[in-house]
Amino acid sequence: MSTKDMVDALIYRAKNLNEYTITTDVPENFRFNGVIPFDMSIIDGIIYAQVWALEFDEAVTTFDQYLETCR
Repeated sequence: MSTKDMVDALIYRAKNLNEYTITTDVPENFRFNGVIPFDMSIIDGIIYAQVWALEFDEAVTTFDQYLETCR
């Protein structure tokens, strides 16, 4: 991949990101670990996280990976 291709891919990604709200139950043994990379709140045992991604599935995958680091 050339430098131009990498720059074009980054520009495309930046222009096409959307903010998705991911909701899930608070996992058992959940604890905050380091920097929280999302705008996130926990209300009545449910996590609400604002995640930037190209597609909803990418947002879910990104948030799931974060939750794995918090166990």
